Amino acid sequence: MMQTDILKGPDAFFLGAGTPGGFYSLFDELYTPEDGWRLYIVKGGPGTGKSTLMKRVAAAAERRGLYCERIYCSSDPDSLDGVIVPGLKCSIADGTSPHVLEPKYPGVSETLVDLGQFRDDGELVPHADAVIRLTKENAAEHKKCAAFLKAAAAAEKEIAAAAEDALDETKLNVLANKLIAGELRAAGSHRGRVKRRFLSALTPKGITTFYNSLFNICERTVVLEDDTGAAAAALMARLSGAATDAGYDVISCPSFLAPEKGAFHLLVPARRLAFFTASRRQPFAGEAERTVKCAGLFAPGALQKHKNRFAFSRKASAELLAEALTHMQTAKALHDELERYYIDAMDFEAMRVFSAAFTEKIFEKI
Repeated sequence: MMQTDILKGPDAFFLGAGTPGGFYSLFDELYTPEDGWRLYIVKGGPGTGKSTLMKRVAAAAERRGLYCERIYCSSDPDSLDGVIVPGLKCSIADGTSPHVLEPKYPGVSETLVDLGQFRDDGELVPHADAVIRLTKENAAEHKKCAAFLKAAAAAEKEIAAAAEDALDETKLNVLANKLIAGELRAAGSHRGRVKRRFLSALTPKGITTFYNSLFNICERTVVLEDDTGAAAAALMARLSGAATDAGYDVISCPSFLAPEKGAFHLLVPARRLAFFTASRRQPFAGEAERTVKCAGLFAPGALQKHKNRFAFSRKASAELLAEALTHMQTAKALHDELERYYIDAMDFEAMRVFSAAFTEKIFEKI
């Protein structure tokens, strides 16, 4: 399985990923309508300049000294899915499939931005059969990718289930308590908030991890090295709960193979500290302050009993992930072909003029 490591500038994440259940969206994390935020929802077909518009907004924010968080597309990690500017309580995001966004409070909290107005549909109609075919084939490839991810996740669960039975709860609790006492001392009486982001995802480039984001936010990393996933998951649940109980805001980063299970990696910005789950499939690409060998948290000899079972499941998982990657790459190639039809139908000069005026309007009060 190919793996991409340090990618993009600081504070880049995914808000959606291909998972065993299909596309898993965290796009509700883009903004908080009840707190005065505004979301600009960009519509338009593939290749209509949505990512380019968002890059323009991000660059304009940074020129003005505003912190901005870039959200990348897991189906194409060179393309933006969104930009979040907390200082303005403003976000802009691609609102098309698979992360369809529609206004909840039109005009109050959300504004639609239609780039389709710069598209000449007359240029597209002669290519209707190709557009429909490519769209359907792209969706079919993503569906196949999800099926292989589901099978890979089942193999991983087989390993974790056997390992859970061998966990030494006493050792686990002792270690968890030491980490909590040493790193997560109470910071206040309020409960910390949880922000969810995918730090890693399967992309057409392989398993892609935004290490630059981790290194920018956190100076120190505690690596939980666990090939079974069972001990690290149990530790991460305790650490995440302890951090918020102590008053720390956290960035909880789920696994794309099990997004419903909570933190796979955990960032505690106020402590400049990260807890990172590592394995042979996804080693840590950096210098850890501390590495916890989770094998020591199991009953002596217990994992050895499952040696052959684990080896079979790991091999199966790796092969299934490789197949999932193949289908994701095919989907990307189909999407690129589809984009060409839309690009040929766009008036990009008119769109450029619109984008410049739109961006200036966002920042006119600065």
